[in-house]
Amino acid sequence: MASKLLTKYPILMVGLLLMALFLFQLRDKGLLQSRRESMTASSCKAVGVMLNKRIPSNWSSSCKGNNLIVSINLAIDEGSYKDVENLRAIMYRDLANDLILIAKNSPSDSLERTDIVRVRMNHSKFEINAITEGRFLIKLSTIKSTDLIKEHLKATVQVKETKK
Repeated sequence: MASKLLTKYPILMVGLLLMALFLFQLRDKGLLQSRRESMTASSCKAVGVMLNKRIPSNWSSSCKGNNLIVSINLAIDEGSYKDVENLRAIMYRDLANDLILIAKNSPSDSLERTDIVRVRMNHSKFEINAITEGRFLIKLSTIKSTDLIKEHLKATVQVKETKK
């Protein structure tokens, strides 16, 4: 039936072939890849779904591959700190608390399989970029002692500071 229809209308056959070539070219250029990537399951997406339900409004999270990226915009008043060193101490304390919040509000098995967790804290005068692995971050959800938390963060988190 289909062959009879295509022989009767050869222009239809040429149109179907050209449409197929066009769609294959779009796929090869990568324009149709976003749907495939959005449908691919990863541990980072599982963490992101749970985390997006519980994070404050000044946070944003996204996944790049199996890496979690969290961006935090801080609004610390000028009167709450004396100088840049005091602001630095406040931001590091907030960074530790935020990493613990991420660890406690994420599914433990998914966070453990997440490769890299990046946290970027933005302030008008200072910026902190922290990077760690998910398998190290999940241990923060069970540690209670502040000294042990401090030692664990020193051993597992790499930090880069930028003054603006």
